[in-house]
Amino acid sequence: MNSWQAPLQELGRPLSEITFVVIDLETSGGSPKLGAGITEIGAVKIRGGEVLGTFQQLVNPGTSLPSFITALTGITDQMLASAPRILEVFPDLLAFLGSENETVLVAHNAPFDLGFLKSAAAMHSFHWPNYPVIDTARLARQVLGRDEVPNCKLGTLANYFSVSVTPTHRAIDDALATVEVLHALFGRLGTFQVTTLDELQNFSARIAPVQRKKRYLAATVPNAIGVYIFRSAEGFALHVGTSSNLRTKVNRYFSANETRHSIYAMLEATTQIEVILCASISEAKVKSSKVSGLPRPN
Repeated sequence: MNSWQAPLQELGRPLSEITFVVIDLETSGGSPKLGAGITEIGAVKIRGGEVLGTFQQLVNPGTSLPSFITALTGITDQMLASAPRILEVFPDLLAFLGSENETVLVAHNAPFDLGFLKSAAAMHSFHWPNYPVIDTARLARQVLGRDEVPNCKLGTLANYFSVSVTPTHRAIDDALATVEVLHALFGRLGTFQVTTLDELQNFSARIAPVQRKKRYLAATVPNAIGVYIFRSAEGFALHVGTSSNLRTKVNRYFSANETRHSIYAMLEATTQIEVILCASISEAKVKSSKVSGLPRPN
């Protein structure tokens, strides 16, 4: 397999060609500022859906673990007694992560993990590379509506996407679960024509709540010529249009570029997006003219 990879400056590359390292930490507490340290690191390197390598290491934080941490993770003081300190682990971790020009770092609730990693790097005089970062929790909040998941905790997303690895509050298990969640989120992003790194980085959090809540309705709209109809629960045609690519056109109503309040109101009332496939755009225009605002006939 050819291991050469273009630098991340070539942001137009498909996501399938990017090297991602999904990382998860277990710690002895909630913040390095309060004296907590890293107790376990799990990382998975992936590209194009293929696992390229894994990194798993227990870390001795230099202090005893609170009982609630042991109860949560199953990690005990005895398990960590012979584990290396973070000073010894960091060189191997950085080597696994690779260059900031080649690697995109992924974590669930990334500020937590990065806070510990950057603190450890600074404490021991290691340079922390300026990796591009994807936070799967934040991405999930952008992609999924509250009618789909009640929250964006890793366990909730793992259950929603039926991933094969259950999160266990152990680093490698949670990293592997996050890999599957990431791939599922990428699948959702594809419905919004987000397929490259620059499109992902520009994917805006400024999407209106109603767009976020209702955009799942567009998930099955095909790449085809035809008519699209936004319908209410009563079957009324709220908005009708035509396009040579229904999927692209419909998804524009759910993008950050759509800021018309009239469209927001229409989306709020929409419960279904109906499509009529056509052989040509002229046929689509004829059929769209015959769609009335009255409820769809039974």
